[in-house]
Amino acid sequence: MLRPERLEDQVHFLLSTLVQRELRDPELGFVTLTAVRLSPDRSVAKVYFTVLPANGGDQEAQDGFTRKALGRAAGFLRSQLATRLKMKRVPELRFFPDGTLEEGNHLETLLTEIEKERATRPVEPETEP
Repeated sequence: MLRPERLEDQVHFLLSTLVQRELRDPELGFVTLTAVRLSPDRSVAKVYFTVLPANGGDQEAQDGFTRKALGRAAGFLRSQLATRLKMKRVPELRFFPDGTLEEGNHLETLLTEIEKERATRPVEPETEP
């Protein structure tokens, strides 16, 4: 039996390949699967994705469209995984938008603001005790 991390990587690779090459749903847009996390009993796979909004559109709306499109394709994706993986039971696929990119951008913005604030402050001389 494969270790959980290796199995997650294998499922991630297979799903990414299938989504890019086999799915033809226009609501998918430019989707990238970023991670797969299996439940301890391996019955559920949480699949995280990012998607570029079409024409600078609303990110949340695009995430919703993409999640629905991936949900519609879940049965097909599971059946394809079943033919390629050596598992007794192929996990149920659940799709979630990956918020780490937005979180990273927010942190970068905060750090930039802190740096600007530090640059505008006058330097106070240090006093020795």
